[in-house]
Amino acid sequence: MAKTGGNRYDSACFSTAGGISVRTGHDVAVIGAGPIGCAAAIAFARHGATVLLLESNPRASERFAGEWIHPSGVQSLERLGLGALEAITENGPRRGFVVHPEDGSEPIVLPYPDGMTAASFDHGELVSELRRKAAALPGIDYVTPARLTRLSPAPAYFDSNSGAEIQINAARIVAADGRRSGTRRLLGLGDGSVGISIMGGIVLNDVDLPAEGYGHVMSGGPGPIMVYRIGANKVRMCLDIPPSAAGLRRDTAALHDAVAPVLPAGMAKAFAVSLKARKPAWMETRFQTRTEYGRGNVALVGDAVGCTHPLTAIGISLGLMDVEALLDSADVADYARHRRTAARVPEMLSNALYQVFSENSYDTVAIRRSMYDAWRTSAAERRRTMGLLAATDLRGRSFATSFFRIGFTAARRTVGREARAGHWRGARHALSAFASWSTWPLAGLIPGYRKIPAHLTAPRAGRPG
Repeated sequence: MAKTGGNRYDSACFSTAGGISVRTGHDVAVIGAGPIGCAAAIAFARHGATVLLLESNPRASERFAGEWIHPSGVQSLERLGLGALEAITENGPRRGFVVHPEDGSEPIVLPYPDGMTAASFDHGELVSELRRKAAALPGIDYVTPARLTRLSPAPAYFDSNSGAEIQINAARIVAADGRRSGTRRLLGLGDGSVGISIMGGIVLNDVDLPAEGYGHVMSGGPGPIMVYRIGANKVRMCLDIPPSAAGLRRDTAALHDAVAPVLPAGMAKAFAVSLKARKPAWMETRFQTRTEYGRGNVALVGDAVGCTHPLTAIGISLGLMDVEALLDSADVADYARHRRTAARVPEMLSNALYQVFSENSYDTVAIRRSMYDAWRTSAAERRRTMGLLAATDLRGRSFATSFFRIGFTAARRTVGREARAGHWRGARHALSAFASWSTWPLAGLIPGYRKIPAHLTAPRAGRPG
């Protein structure tokens, strides 16, 4: 069992389990000691609360998981007093993204607006540092392995070290136990998530990025590819593939042949070397809309609330903003009201961008090309996109404006081309296809709107005519 060190206890308010002293009552119990759970525990403790921090699987931090924090998340860390974490500062700031179009044309540089910066890191190193900080705080009791077993009639957890079920006496419970949240299930909130794709993560050693200080998104492979630095000599490559190409997980030669042509020469060579040493770590990507934030005195934060595709890397930033909002909320209902509004645009943007980058139906390709053109020619569009991506601009109007302009341009070009060629059936088909995209800008203007992206239920293909 891991426990805080150097704590002073009143003999009337602690018990021993497995030879370790643990308070018998806490102000807050946090379920899950990943980055969001640790941040929540530290934040509450620094606000004077006593905190019970439980982690069921301490090795879970070794898995392939989130490694990018947008400017909004970096700002949250700073306000929570965690801005100087070594794991997120040793690589230097991240200034935005570079998009590499599938046609081999000039890459598009998308900097964050107003000089804002993000952070990238090795997930395991960040979690280890946060757990050390949490365990060192006198107000936190960190217990692991420990699994939440029930919420009613009284909350309790199973302590694997003592083999005993121990009651939780806490006024508030914060569930930060991820997208497969056991707490969510115990609350009676079903898993309404939908599988999207399969993503593999692999480390490339001793390779330069085309533009250091930026994340890179590359099109043209089986799915979009995201590449970013996580250490002085380590670069993370994230490979997204559709379920129809799941066989690439087992056939590394076929995976190399599908991905390498999209990569710069030096990166392709490093990718080949890494594939010979190890297979990528694969995970299923899922979408769960962020509508349920908890019940009673139990609040959900981070992926326990909902999750989107990792391509836009918004997960950790949203989780940190959840923690901030929870700290400032009177109760779970108040917290939920605030976050349902604030998280709506980042969720929609993540879904929309993944659909645009991953699908190859003729209307999606047209929108993707229109998006590239808008980014190349309009500084205002670059700024608007990156403000939305950074989650510093949460206005539905900004999302609607951006998506309408890009979609309208794509529709006008495609329909016009079909009409000029006398392909009237194709023109009507194109109009119908682009009409389905109109729900995206409308969603940005309608409060409370939630949309399940089309690609989650019915991937489309084909051309008009």
